[in-house]
Amino acid sequence: MVPVDFSFRGELNTVQAHLREEINFKPAGFEELVHLEMNELDQTVNPAIVLAVSGSCADNNRKSEALAGIIQFIFMANKVHRLMKDDDDLAEELRQFPVLVGDLLYGKFFLELCREKLLLFLEPLAQVMGTMSQGGISRWLSRDKKLSVNELLQIIELESASLTGTAARLSAELAGVSLPLQEKLEAFGWEIGLAWGAWKESMEVTVVQSILQRANDILEDISAESQLELCPLREVHQYLAMQLSGDYKPLEIGS
Repeated sequence: MVPVDFSFRGELNTVQAHLREEINFKPAGFEELVHLEMNELDQTVNPAIVLAVSGSCADNNRKSEALAGIIQFIFMANKVHRLMKDDDDLAEELRQFPVLVGDLLYGKFFLELCREKLLLFLEPLAQVMGTMSQGGISRWLSRDKKLSVNELLQIIELESASLTGTAARLSAELAGVSLPLQEKLEAFGWEIGLAWGAWKESMEVTVVQSILQRANDILEDISAESQLELCPLREVHQYLAMQLSGDYKPLEIGS
């Protein structure tokens, strides 16, 4: 169940129930293959952005729920792949399972595109997968360097903001709104992902708050120029503002 009181809570519960069903592998369970820690934000943010955009555009339907699940499969696959380690004393199955399970999740996203007749989104989703991988490569290449705030934010943009921005834009495109409005909603999703990523990096609270303020400014801009019902998007913004107000504690809430 979703532990937050979104106006689209029913749709979010449906998406998350479908995700649990799809990753119930046989003969082994998901948790037996990989130890993937998924905190509340990991489980909620990406599908919530898709559903909030579709709700604001008065377009909640089966395809928007499917898109929410597709975006979450990509997020989970990327997160699983990042579990891969190459320690000399690591058992072979522990070395291989993150690769195999991550690839399976990527396969699930493609299967859902086919099932729901959303193959028109294959190209932008493939592009964002590549962008996220570029972020991972940049992080690895910078592992021994002291990064500035801007350099770290550039990596977070690739790894995190690219997916949340794409999630918002594709949901808006699915709803059939104008291109300028799609771009504004993409910018909102981008800032949400950037704030989330900055918080996970334990960056200064002023940095996180500044990013969230930019996201709120985008909503105000949309409100002044369109007739969208922005309540679902404001709920997501308020939820993130509340969740990101404390310190990031990976040992308590996952990574």
